[in-house]
Amino acid sequence: MADRLRILWIGAGLLLLIFIPAYLFTVTPGHGIPRDGTSLVVGRDFLNIWMYGRAAWEPHPEIYYDMDSYLAALGREVGEGYPGQLWSYPPVAMLVAAPFGLLPYPPALALWTLCGTVCFAVAFRAWSGEKRGVLLLLASPAALLGIMSGQFALFAAAILLAVLRWREERPVLAGALAGLLLVKPQLALLLPILFLATRNWRAFAAAALSGLTLVAIVALLWGPDIWRIYVQTGIANQSLVLSDPDHLAGPFMPTLFMNLRVTGVPVPVASACQMALALLAAILVWLRFRHRPAATDLSANFLFLACAASATPYMLSYDTLAFASIGVLLLAAGQGRIGLLLVYFLPLLQLVAGMAGLPGPGLIPIAIAFFLASRKNFT
Repeated sequence: MADRLRILWIGAGLLLLIFIPAYLFTVTPGHGIPRDGTSLVVGRDFLNIWMYGRAAWEPHPEIYYDMDSYLAALGREVGEGYPGQLWSYPPVAMLVAAPFGLLPYPPALALWTLCGTVCFAVAFRAWSGEKRGVLLLLASPAALLGIMSGQFALFAAAILLAVLRWREERPVLAGALAGLLLVKPQLALLLPILFLATRNWRAFAAAALSGLTLVAIVALLWGPDIWRIYVQTGIANQSLVLSDPDHLAGPFMPTLFMNLRVTGVPVPVASACQMALALLAAILVWLRFRHRPAATDLSANFLFLACAASATPYMLSYDTLAFASIGVLLLAAGQGRIGLLLVYFLPLLQLVAGMAGLPGPGLIPIAIAFFLASRKNFT
């Protein structure tokens, strides 16, 4: 166990020493918002979140689901012809982003990163009082990619860790937090199955009520039509990433669907394979959690997160942070083997394989889930 943790610390240290200085060296001023060597703004995806925050204070933010309207608004902020941005988040994202839209971009990004880091640290400390574990995970490839991208990843990992930790002890709170994942619903696909399998009716009801409340608040603030427009246009915008593996996503999605797409497998075939894998993942979760394992059972939670990563076609590498977190806890407890190291470095494996057009990393989570399902104890 100590040797495996040492490998993680060495890997994390090398990433920090090489990745961060190399990235900062590429940063240059541009249009009032610094850009990196790829011509994207620092914080990358946070630009979308910031734009959602600004739109939240407008009377008709739904107009930005029209890509021409969004790109025109984006051009006024960062210059015309800015690449690779899609207005595709559910409208609930505006509730989260609204406070940050009141600030200029650089301080908004700094505050967003600080809030995400604090939330993640608090959620992880609910599992372990070991401060070094938080540092190890903040230096992980998933966290570094999430921070560099200005993504929701730290918040999402915090929510997932809190839901899994408190689902029995504080089911109403756990369910209410699960409803917040309406911002990124693909990460919560299997939570209803977990709640039903464990007969945790209070958590299930709280999650449903939380989600419906958020939907209602959005409809009250910006009109119910915004949801129709999102379903018709926003989801279609998001699907562009899945249908086109060259649209920046291929190297960053460790999912079976995207692994197949980067090798040229047609969308219908890749979709069918992904649906079959999602069904298999749901069955594994049901079979494991119908026995109602304790909320602190690391092996059961690791299996759930492995299946959750396998069930969706749309999951970026930084969204594996909660998965890596439970993996680190298993290593610290003296459990687990090489599979835990693969999970920690999964974003790097996917990056290398994706850039080479090779499949494989997308099958690591389901392979781990099968291994866990075949054993009573993951030792």
